[in-house]
Amino acid sequence: MSPTQDCNPKPDTAPARAERLAAQLASMLPGAAVVQVRLQGPRTLWPHLGLKAINDCGTALRVPRAKSLTIARWIIRSFPHAGWTTAGHAFDLRTAKLHGLDA
Repeated sequence: MSPTQDCNPKPDTAPARAERLAAQLASMLPGAAVVQVRLQGPRTLWPHLGLKAINDCGTALRVPRAKSLTIARWIIRSFPHAGWTTAGHAFDLRTAKLHGLDA
């Protein structure tokens, strides 16, 4: 038996992709609790990324355009199975869960 056998135990399970994304977005958007993403804007017939960050009180936070497009793309690429062409989705940064928006 080697004396160094248990010196470097393996870390516990790595956090899931959604949890890592939620942690990254929470640091990028301080005060945001939920991020709403739409692939098609409510006033356009063509694909147009839309993102709205909302705090715990339900107030929308201002997010610069470049940052909102980047975050929207990250969320869409992290959840490709979500059916983005039909409706928007809300990504809860506290629970790391994606929910559909009521159109």
